Amino acid sequence: MRGDDRKQIIVRIKPELLGKLTKLADREYRSVNGEIEYLVAQAVGGGADGGIYPPEFFDGAAAFIWDGDERELLPMRSTDPVRLGDLKKYEEEKETVVGNTLAFLRGLPAQNVLLYGDRGTGKSSTVHAVLNEYSDEGLRLIEVKKRDIITLPRLMNAIADGGDKKFIIFIDDLTFVEGQDNYGELKAVLEGSALHLGNVLIYATTNRRHLIKETAEDRKNDMHESDLRQEQMSLSDRFGIVVTYLNPDKREFADILRSLLADRGVTLPEDELALRAERFCLEKGGRSPRGARQLADIIVCEKGLNE
Repeated sequence: MRGDDRKQIIVRIKPELLGKLTKLADREYRSVNGEIEYLVAQAVGGGADGGIYPPEFFDGAAAFIWDGDERELLPMRSTDPVRLGDLKKYEEEKETVVGNTLAFLRGLPAQNVLLYGDRGTGKSSTVHAVLNEYSDEGLRLIEVKKRDIITLPRLMNAIADGGDKKFIIFIDDLTFVEGQDNYGELKAVLEGSALHLGNVLIYATTNRRHLIKETAEDRKNDMHESDLRQEQMSLSDRFGIVVTYLNPDKREFADILRSLLADRGVTLPEDELALRAERFCLEKGGRSPRGARQLADIIVCEKGLNE
């Protein structure tokens, strides 16, 4: 087809359709970009010295941060010490994450996990607690910032020779703005050959039911909204397990607070506990396990100062 013919076709395309085609081309380009990154990683290697990290590198720490700019793993000398027993309630949710992690450690089929739910419900804490529980069995955690998702294939190549270690790549607070962020790269990684090394899973948390944010303008366009919904589903579907964390109700909040105080050797009369809990939640504007921990700390401090 001659150049003049192509120009005539483009002129006749409706503006909204042209915009849609442009975004589609951009998404496809960014998806392919992730696979290109993987091929480059295989060619030039990763790691601080330009090669794959040796197994002994992962003996010195249980958690690491991936520096996407420098293509380098940084050991974390201190991490959240939370244990599974510190996370009150949410037993079914914790059991799902623990069961999948044990399957992963034992070489059984395991899934990438998306932990979705309200703020302060313990999604990130669950992941850290699982690491603390099973780091002695070779589990390692690598935190990756959303902006560094495009470098995930390079990271996976760098840890390909991790010996008997198993790696959870942890992406906290995962949300994207449609048309602006690199969710195409994450899709490529979740479904591409780079993830199928047998020693890597992706665990991510999000506060949003839809991983890709839509604008008011998007919602006005029915065709675009339908496409966006399909894009959201195609990304979420690549997580084999989705665990939902919801805020506790009034009774559950009081139960969590009571249990946290008991762990600290503090008991309150039931009427006082209920009153303190409800007053605190009204001041905070909602109930969450994080709020219960904050209130428990406040009460323990008050007791300690008055002794």
